[in-house]
Amino acid sequence: MNILCGCGELARCQTSWTENNPARRFLGCPNFMDPTTNCNIFQWADAPLPNHWYQARIYELHLHMRNAQEQLIQVNNQNSQILF
Repeated sequence: MNILCGCGELARCQTSWTENNPARRFLGCPNFMDPTTNCNIFQWADAPLPNHWYQARIYELHLHMRNAQEQLIQVNNQNSQILF
């Protein structure tokens, strides 16, 4: 299903990683953060998580994963500097 936003872009499925809606998918315009566009497409694709404990745990796990990815990038950069 293709939905055209008021700014002319096709809406796409994205994932929220906010503390209140972690891992919750939504349909939205890729330009929704740009105040100069006329973006008017936003619709949740997933139901909210059943309680705050699930929200908090998923958000916490996401933060741990991002930190681990950043540490891996740093180690890889350090290793590449040592090798060359």
